[in-house]
Amino acid sequence: MLDQSQTFTLRAFLIALVELDSPLPIALQQEINEVGEMLANGQKDNALDRLLELAENDCLKESYHDARINIQTEYKTQELNKYYKPSQQNQPTIPPEHIGNIAMAIPPDDLINIAIATLRIILLL
Repeated sequence: MLDQSQTFTLRAFLIALVELDSPLPIALQQEINEVGEMLANGQKDNALDRLLELAENDCLKESYHDARINIQTEYKTQELNKYYKPSQQNQPTIPPEHIGNIAMAIPPDDLINIAIATLRIILLL
């Protein structure tokens, strides 16, 4: 299970990736992929420490810090939506300005699985 700080780190990093408007350098993509493997292998603490280091890369730094500030500012303890159905298909298109709000709604247990899938396939993009 992720603590609050780790949850903020992971959410902010994923938001920063979504907001990219140009491809990441290959070396950075490979490092992100390695973090996905670390998460998949249960090395959560090491992986999140590594994400903090990677977030300082010039390509991600501004987006990551903006996302992190927004998440921390908007964070409120909320009851999970009992109607949450991750397998539901045909979701409406989400405007880019709402991505941060959606990231806050993802339950922490699901966030790890989403991060693993995203970070492991980053090289395919």
